Amino acid sequence: MERRPCDTPHGEVPSGGAGFVGRYEEARRLRAALRAGRGVVVVRGEAGAGTSRLVDEVLGGAEFAEWTQLRGTCPDEADAPPLDAVASALAQLPYRPGQADRMTPLTGVVGLVVPELADRLPDPPVSASDPEVRRGLLPRAVAALLASLGDTVLVLEEVHLADPATLRLLDRLTDDLPAGLRLVLTEDAAPGLPVLGLRTPAGWRREEIRVQPWTPEETEQCVRRWSAGCPRVRTEELPELAALVHELSGGLPGAAVALLDDAEELLATGTEDGTAGPDALAVVRDAAVPARVSREFARRCAPLGEEARRIVEAAAVLGRPAPVAVLAEMAQCPPGAAEAAVDACVRRSVLRAEGASLSFRHPLDRRAALARVPGPRAARLGLRAARVLHRAGDGPVPLVDLARLYTAAGHDREGLRCLVVAADRAAATGDYATATRLYTRAVVEDTRAEGRVRTAAKLARTAQLARAGEQVVAAVRTILDEDDPPPRLRGEIRLHLSVVLRNQTGGALDSLEEVARAIPDLEASDPQTAARAMAVAAIPSIQGWPVDRHRHWLDRGETLTEQVTDPVARAAIAANRATALMLVGDPRAWHAAEALRGPAGSAMEAAHHARGWTNLAHAASALGHGTRARDFLDRAVTGLADSSSPYLEGLVGTARLVLAWHGGRWDGLHAAADRTTRLYQEIPDLTAEAMLVRGLTSLHALGDVPRARHDLAEAARTARYDTGFILTSSAAATARVHLEAGRPGQACEAVEDVLRRIERTRGWVWGSEVLPVAVEALHGDGRAARARRLVADFAAGSADADAPAARAALTVCRALLAEAAGRPEDAVALLTDAEERWRLLDRPLDAARAAEARGRCLLDLHGEAAAQGVQDVVEVYRHLGARWDVARCQRLLRRHAIVTTHRRGRLGYGDRLSPREEEVARLVVQGRANRDIAESLVLSTRTVEHHVARIMRKQHAASRSDIALP
Repeated sequence: MERRPCDTPHGEVPSGGAGFVGRYEEARRLRAALRAGRGVVVVRGEAGAGTSRLVDEVLGGAEFAEWTQLRGTCPDEADAPPLDAVASALAQLPYRPGQADRMTPLTGVVGLVVPELADRLPDPPVSASDPEVRRGLLPRAVAALLASLGDTVLVLEEVHLADPATLRLLDRLTDDLPAGLRLVLTEDAAPGLPVLGLRTPAGWRREEIRVQPWTPEETEQCVRRWSAGCPRVRTEELPELAALVHELSGGLPGAAVALLDDAEELLATGTEDGTAGPDALAVVRDAAVPARVSREFARRCAPLGEEARRIVEAAAVLGRPAPVAVLAEMAQCPPGAAEAAVDACVRRSVLRAEGASLSFRHPLDRRAALARVPGPRAARLGLRAARVLHRAGDGPVPLVDLARLYTAAGHDREGLRCLVVAADRAAATGDYATATRLYTRAVVEDTRAEGRVRTAAKLARTAQLARAGEQVVAAVRTILDEDDPPPRLRGEIRLHLSVVLRNQTGGALDSLEEVARAIPDLEASDPQTAARAMAVAAIPSIQGWPVDRHRHWLDRGETLTEQVTDPVARAAIAANRATALMLVGDPRAWHAAEALRGPAGSAMEAAHHARGWTNLAHAASALGHGTRARDFLDRAVTGLADSSSPYLEGLVGTARLVLAWHGGRWDGLHAAADRTTRLYQEIPDLTAEAMLVRGLTSLHALGDVPRARHDLAEAARTARYDTGFILTSSAAATARVHLEAGRPGQACEAVEDVLRRIERTRGWVWGSEVLPVAVEALHGDGRAARARRLVADFAAGSADADAPAARAALTVCRALLAEAAGRPEDAVALLTDAEERWRLLDRPLDAARAAEARGRCLLDLHGEAAAQGVQDVVEVYRHLGARWDVARCQRLLRRHAIVTTHRRGRLGYGDRLSPREEEVARLVVQGRANRDIAESLVLSTRTVEHHVARIMRKQHAASRSDIALP
C-alpha cells in the first residue's frame, strides 16, 4: 500500500488507497520524542492495531531520512537464537568507508554476534573469545557502536516476546543510553503478556504511546480514501459500507485494509469481463476471510495447546460472547485446563475477555477460526452449544443463536422453530424490522409447505410495518403461487401483501389487484379480515382506481364493522377509514380520527394508531390543514416511542419535511431531505416524497434548476402509491420552470399526465398544487377552452370537500382566467382573496405567488406606479430564502423597464467580475450550458451569453473552459 505522510490535516482525504488514517496525536507524540534527543519510546497496542504502521509513517518522514534507522522483530518461536532481534537490526547497518577507523576495538565484539558486520568492525579484544567475557562486553560494545553512528533510531518490535538475553541487553543499554540513540519498542497490549520494565535515568525522555483500534469515523475515512480508487463504489453507500467494514474488522486497521483490498480485486473482476457485478456493499458483506487475516490468525494460534484449540473451536461455533464454563462444557475440557487454555488464548490475542465473557476480537477472526473446524466436529459442537444455552438460565434464551446452532447441527426443525419464535418475540415487542428479517429467513429455509404458509402469513402481516424489500415480496409471492394456502390464509396473506406493495415496493394498481383478489376468499371464510381488506381497498390514490370505487369499498366495509372483534383489526380498520376519508377531504374524517385516540392494548395496535396519525398528518397537510397536521404528527411520534418500525419512522420524517416546506421553514431543509432520501432508498414512496422536497428546495432555495428537474422527475418516477401530492407537485414545479423559460407548450406537457390522472380518478381535491400552473400554461399555449373546463371541473369536484388549499387554489385559477380574459381588476380582487387564504393556511410561498400574480396584473394596469407591490413580494421571497423566485420577480420588473439603481449610480467593477457575473462564472465552472444557467438565474439565454462574453474578456480566457472563479 502506498505510504503517505501521517500528518495529513484532519478531514483531508487523499486519493488512491486507504492510506494512513487517524493516529494524528500518536504520530505527533512519537515525532516529538524522536526530536527531543536520546530516549525510549514504547508503542503499545493489540495485534493488528497498527503499531508498526505508526512507526513506519513517522520514520518515513523527510526529517528522519538522514538518520540511521535499524529495525528488528523479536521472533515468535521458543527455539529462536538469543538476541535475534538485536542481531537482525544491527545487520542492517549501512556501510560507510572509514567508519571502522573511528571505532574502538570494543565494538568488534558485536561482529562476533553479528557476522554480517565482522569485516566492517575493528578486531575484537582477544579476551572476547571467551563466551562469558563476550557476554559481559556485548552491551558496552553495542552502546559504543550505536554511539558512533550519530542520530540513530533502533526499533525493536514485539518486545513482549523478547528472550532473556535481549531483555538483559536492553536493561544495560538504557542504563547509559548513547547520546544520539532513540530506542523505539513496540509491545502487544493483550492481557497476560509481560510488560517490559525499563529504567530511564532522570532527565531522559521516556514516552508511552497507546495505539487504539480505529473509531467508526476513522474507519469511514479509510473507506472513503479507498473508494477514490474504486469508481464502482457509489458515494451514497459509503456510510453503510464503512459501518460494515468497522463491524467486521472491529476497527483494527490490518483487518479493515485487508478486507478492502480483497473487495477491490472482486470489484475489478466485474469491470474486466464487461459485466456489472455486485455492488461494494454486497462484495464486502459476502467476502471470504482475507488471506492475510487468516494467516495472521493461524500464526497467533500456532503455539496453542490442544485444550486451547478446542476452546477456540467452541467459541467459533457458538458465535457469541460466553463465560469460560460454557466454552469448557462445549469443548469437554476440565475446569482447570480450560482456565489455562483461555489464558493462553487471551495472551495470544486469539480471544478477548469482556468482563466474565470471552469472544473473538472481530467477526473476521471468528470466521477464520470456524473455517478451521471440520464439518462433523462443527455439527457436534453446535448441538452441544444449543443444549448448553438452553440450560444457561441467565436471561432470555438466545433464540436466533439457537436457530443457527440447531441448523448447523442438522436439526432443521428445531432451528426453524427457534427462528419463528424469535420473530414472534420481536413482533410482540414492536421490533418489526427484526421480525420481518427472521420471518423471511424462516419462509426461505423451511422445506415444509404448511410451515411456509403459516410463517408467510406472519411475515406479510409484519412486513407492512417494517422496511420490506423485494426479497420479502418474492418470498410471499412464492408461497401464494406454489404452496396453495387455504382460502382464509391466502386471503389474509394477499391482504397484507397489498399493503406492503402499496407502501414500499410495488405500485398502486399492483396493490389494489392483490387486495381485490383477497376479498372473495376472506368474505367466505373470515368476515372480520374481509372488513380489513375493504378498508385497505378504500385508500385512494392518484395512481389507482376512480375515487368512487374506493368509496364503494369504504361503504361496504362499514357493513362488516360490527363483526370485527379483534382489537388489532379494529385499530387497522380505524386507521384506514380515517385516512381514506381525509385523503378526499370528506368532513367525516375528523370524527373518524377520534377512533384512534383510545388506549392501545398491544404494540401492534399502537403501531396501527401511529400509522393512522401519520397518514392523517400527510393528508391534512395536502388539504391545507397545517396546524391539525402537526398535531396528528405529534400524536404519531408519541405512539412510536415504544416501537421500532422503520417504515412508520420514515413516514413521520417525510411528513415533517412536507410541513416544513409548506410552512416556509427552509433552513437546513434541503440537507434534511437529502438525508431522508438516502436513508429510505428501499421504500419508494418515502424516497419519492423526500426527493420531491429536495427537488423543490433545489429549485426555489438554491436556484439549481438542473438538479431540481432531475429530482422532480425521479420523485414522480419513484412514487408507487401517491395519494395526491408527489406527482402533482413535481409536475407543477417542472411546468413553472418551462413557463419562466418561455416554453408554455412544454409546460403543458409537464402537467398533462397528472391532469389525466385527476380526471380519470375524479380526485379533484388533489389539484391544488398543479391546477393554477396548468391554467397558466394552457392559456400560454392558446388552449383557453381546456383551461376553463379544468377550472369548472375543479370547482365541481372539490365543492363538498373540506379542503381549504383546494379553495385557495381555485381562487387563483379563477383569477388567472380573469386575467387571460382581459379583466385585470377582477383578477386583482381574486388574487388578494387568494393571498389572504394562503396566509391563513400558513403557506407563505403560495401566498407570495398570489401576491406576485396580483403585482403582475397591477403592473399591466398602472405601470411603474405599481412596482412597489412587486418589490414587497421580492422581500417576502428573500425572507423565505426563495432565490429563484426573487430572480423571477426581478425579471418581471425588468420586463416593465423598472430597475432599482444605487443612489450613487451604477457601480463600476473594472476588470473584476460583478456579483451577477460571479454567479454566471460559478455555473459555467460547474459545466452548465447557457440554457441551464438562464433557467437557474431566471435570465434570457441572450443575457447569459453577454455575461459569459464579458467574463471571458475580463479573465482573458480563450474559451469558456478557461473561465475560473475569482
